[in-house]
Amino acid sequence: MLAFMLWGMACAPARGADASTASAGALPSPGARIYDKWCSDCHRNPAGPGTRALERRYRGAVPSILEQRDTVNPELVKLVVRRGMSFMPSFRKTEISDAELAMVAGYLARSK
Repeated sequence: MLAFMLWGMACAPARGADASTASAGALPSPGARIYDKWCSDCHRNPAGPGTRALERRYRGAVPSILEQRDTVNPELVKLVVRRGMSFMPSFRKTEISDAELAMVAGYLARSK
């Protein structure tokens, strides 16, 4: 579900070489660092499976890269991460804690 809904709401080349930084020289937020570790391989790269699945689902109506979306529902992010969706696995609290998940959801809700 995260792959479609979350990523239905998110290579951020437009954001620079490191998509987790807000401006040149700025340190990435904790949510951005966690996203980089757990999510970016599938959801930042235009050829990533999460990005491609969202592109197929939404057919260009919204950006398929979550970080480029104007709106991302943080509660949906949390739900999809915990339950998984389609080919996206669920993530246990031992992998991404509730506090870390809240940071990722907040990061996606603010990133553009």
